[in-house]
Amino acid sequence: MSMKLLILGLLMERDKHPYEIRKAIKQRNWNETFKLRDGSLYYAVDQLRGEGLIEAAEVVTVPGDNRPDKTIYRITASGKDAFEDLLKAQADQISYPQHPLFLTLPFVRYADPLKVEEGIIQQITYCEARIQRLQAVLALKRDFLPKGSEMMIVGIIDFSETERKFLGGLLEEARAGTLFADVKWTVEEIEAYLKTRQDAEGSSPK
Repeated sequence: MSMKLLILGLLMERDKHPYEIRKAIKQRNWNETFKLRDGSLYYAVDQLRGEGLIEAAEVVTVPGDNRPDKTIYRITASGKDAFEDLLKAQADQISYPQHPLFLTLPFVRYADPLKVEEGIIQQITYCEARIQRLQAVLALKRDFLPKGSEMMIVGIIDFSETERKFLGGLLEEARAGTLFADVKWTVEEIEAYLKTRQDAEGSSPK
């Protein structure tokens, strides 16, 4: 995810202060799929300004001692070109399935089964809560959302429902004890088998 793309995209709508950008991301539930850290947002704003892709549209004086002025930003002509480039770069990325549990599974046979089961149940709870939240968002906002934003939420729900199915199967394997089964072959047997397959494929006619 490109924080710069999010900022430039929101400034395509209208001029905004960084706090308004942060608020818009949360109001639109984009934080369900994009990790949002205030530090990275303000850092990206500073970078975009330094690169001439955004500029100060207005500086508002904030009442009170030692309170910084409020800078409202707008996107520049160069920023609009950069936005198009970032949009294409994002769309051209290859999708890799990711889940926090994926990296644990090759080593799960060494883990405490009860802790693994608890972790899977927790992930199911997170997943179901996300589905419920976004279904409620869609029911409330579908009539006035831009079609692209609507389809983003639909996509997250669909991915989450697939995640729930995967986690349910994983929980069944954990409770049956089959998830923790050890390897059936030794490392040497596996390596010998793979070498035989590679040799056979190398000698097969093209």
